[in-house]
Amino acid sequence: MHALQSRQPLIWGATLLALLALSTFGVWIADLSEGTTEEQPLLDVNYSYFVDETNELSLDYVMAHAPFTSVSEPTHIPWKLAYQTYWINIGFDYTGLTERPIHVITDNPSIDYLDAYHVLDGEQIRSRVKAGDITPERLNRLPLPSSVPVTLLPEHANQLLIKVTSRDMATMPLWVMDHGRYDHFAKSLHLVWGGFVSFAMLMALYSAGVYVYSRQRVYLIYVFATVLSALVVSVNHGFSRYFVPDFVQIFISNHLVALTVCLLTVGLWFTYFFLDFTRSPIHQRARSLFLITTGGLLGLALLSFITPAYMSASFVLIAQIPVYGVIIYYLWQQWQPSKYWLFLFILCWIPAMAGGLTFYALMLNYIEYTLLSSYVLMLALALTMILFSLALAERFRFQRMQEMRALTHDTLSCLPNNNVLHMVISDLISRNNNFNLCCLSIDNYNNLLPYLDESARDEYINAIATRMNDTLAVQPVQAIKTDSDMPSHRLGCLKEGVFAFLIEDVDRKTCDQVLTAVVDSLNGDLCVGSFVTQVNVRIGVCHYPTDGDHPGLLISRALNAIDQHRPFVGTYAHFNSHEQRHHQLHVSLVTDLRDAIENDGLDLYHQPQIDLRTGSIHGSEVLARWTHPEYGQISPEVFVRMAEDVGIINSLTLWVIKRAFQQQAQLINRGHCRRLSVNISASDIYIPDLANRVVELAREYHIPTNLISLELTESIMVEDYNWLKQLIADLSANGIEVSIDDYGTGYSSLYFLSQLPFTELKIDRSFVRDLPKSSRHQSIVRATTDMARSLGVMVVAEGVESEEAESLLRRYGVDVSQGYYYSRPLPFSQYQAYVERMDSAQPSTVIRERNRRSSSG
Repeated sequence: MHALQSRQPLIWGATLLALLALSTFGVWIADLSEGTTEEQPLLDVNYSYFVDETNELSLDYVMAHAPFTSVSEPTHIPWKLAYQTYWINIGFDYTGLTERPIHVITDNPSIDYLDAYHVLDGEQIRSRVKAGDITPERLNRLPLPSSVPVTLLPEHANQLLIKVTSRDMATMPLWVMDHGRYDHFAKSLHLVWGGFVSFAMLMALYSAGVYVYSRQRVYLIYVFATVLSALVVSVNHGFSRYFVPDFVQIFISNHLVALTVCLLTVGLWFTYFFLDFTRSPIHQRARSLFLITTGGLLGLALLSFITPAYMSASFVLIAQIPVYGVIIYYLWQQWQPSKYWLFLFILCWIPAMAGGLTFYALMLNYIEYTLLSSYVLMLALALTMILFSLALAERFRFQRMQEMRALTHDTLSCLPNNNVLHMVISDLISRNNNFNLCCLSIDNYNNLLPYLDESARDEYINAIATRMNDTLAVQPVQAIKTDSDMPSHRLGCLKEGVFAFLIEDVDRKTCDQVLTAVVDSLNGDLCVGSFVTQVNVRIGVCHYPTDGDHPGLLISRALNAIDQHRPFVGTYAHFNSHEQRHHQLHVSLVTDLRDAIENDGLDLYHQPQIDLRTGSIHGSEVLARWTHPEYGQISPEVFVRMAEDVGIINSLTLWVIKRAFQQQAQLINRGHCRRLSVNISASDIYIPDLANRVVELAREYHIPTNLISLELTESIMVEDYNWLKQLIADLSANGIEVSIDDYGTGYSSLYFLSQLPFTELKIDRSFVRDLPKSSRHQSIVRATTDMARSLGVMVVAEGVESEEAESLLRRYGVDVSQGYYYSRPLPFSQYQAYVERMDSAQPSTVIRERNRRSSSG
């Protein structure tokens, strides 16, 4: 990070150096311009002009009858951006004795038609030149820089008659130079042109390379802007003939105004992506404004393509004002004093605006033509490219510093983050310094987040961090240093809402005093925005080397200390190794349970269900059991909850279904067709295509689907009613019965029960176990049975433990019952024997049941 910070003076130094270099170049251009106006020895030059607004007068007519107006300087010719013809008469009073080659500088390659005639003695045309950019035949007929070569003859009246017709800017300097001076002038300008093109290409190649590395669109836009700038300037000054095909040169030259509008559009694009509104609160507004302005500029560019320059130039000049207004608005919205590259970006637009306005002012003849005013656009674009490049470099540096800072600091609180804490703890361990690691968690922080916007959340976190930093400014708390220009902190941020700090190896009493001070300073009311919230924190503490010898392990155990005392709000707790061993045992059991499911390490028990109408076995409810090879029997409540917590409950349920169908197939093969009930948890209803998977397994083991019942707990109905309704409909369509388990303990409404197509209602054991002793429970069971009958569903009661309870259930009309009164859950082999024994005793059971009913009647 220090290396990145040290680049800032280099960037600003490069900026000043670029400004100095271009200022020197501007002074040199100005001196070169003054050298072009020096008087010629033995030669006097007279200027006159005539404007042909009809564009139809012939050369002969103009020479014989046109009323030319004399001017002392060519700058006094009233050039105008309009479609009209200028006739310029340059008279040479030459008193030399030998022929003298000279050049009349026109320096305007964008003229449509330029015809020059060297006339002797007012009547003889000695030579003529046809130039312009309207046709390939006229293109590139003049030397560069654009000039009309003339050889003056002694003892003759020499004059140069120039006819200029153009829809573009017709302004030209008409400087007279001898051949030697013109040669020096041409070499100087060629040096300027070559330097500009080379510089533009280098900037484009560099930015293209950065784009390939960073994939940021702003660099690609900058490449496009640089290439377009080079094209516009090269065509404007004529040196595009060296590297641009003739048809491209003609197109650009005749649509120069439209191309400058496109260049302005690219500048707007560059601004929008450079300032990066992605994470800005006004992102949508900035994007809409960008699209509207871009559409307007593209429409203006299209208008400039199809209309002559003398019609569109004024509109384009005026249109720059709102565009610059949008750019200023963007800068104002994104302005941050810490972003130094914004200063450079503002500087970028100053020369760009000056160059653009000067270009149009010269085109509209608001300012006089000089070599400096002609090259202001080139100088401005060169300076803009330099400043843009420096601004991009500074922005790139700033982004890399932010990325580096993100590796060491929390984005929200600006505190040292998890990476720094690991390094600090590793350093203390390497120096064998004993210490206490304290992790602090804000209670209910995640529940509070939906009520906080971004600014409120920032205020909330920073208020808590400030309180803690003030409280931790005591001797036992160690500083957390980072490799940056930021001051040292005593507090770090592990993740949002969880902080950490280090206390030296002090006695337990001193450590607890610091922890108590932190808790007391934080717990209580905190004003955030427009409302007041209650802050409660928990702190977990672990000690090095007692509780661990690795940063990750120490942090994990400090966080575990918080979880170990989760029920106690607003307090602190030291790590407890005994509870940690219990946690490790839980983790080990999770792994073992997964292996048991995959390798058939579980057992399936059957709880018999008795038909109270006949006394026969109605079927069984299958229950999973797990005998751990090391810890023995694990309660179903433990391993089922464990499976739900770690997300393997679906695998457990599918294993139970498959194993139950295997055993059911064995019973059917022995002639015992009994119903099979399987429990389904809340998360099981989201198993993809559950109904079809159950049907496919039933077909695989040849189990009739009408012998299958899936038991859904009552609470599932309020989880996702629509999803559950579709699942039950799919199961019912395939003949699979659906039972509502544990009825009376959930929150279902009569509406749910009336809408869901279930076939069985299972009364929870809590209402059946003490049925003979509780008249209230009797009323509930009686009402439930009556309701089930009205809905046309079967009623099952679980938890039957006495003959009195069975008699009451039979009297109320309950269809099926199960419980310890009949049998405990049995392994499959014992259940199979139980079924065979009951079936063999079935006739006497039926007779006894009939006798009971007749005696009671």
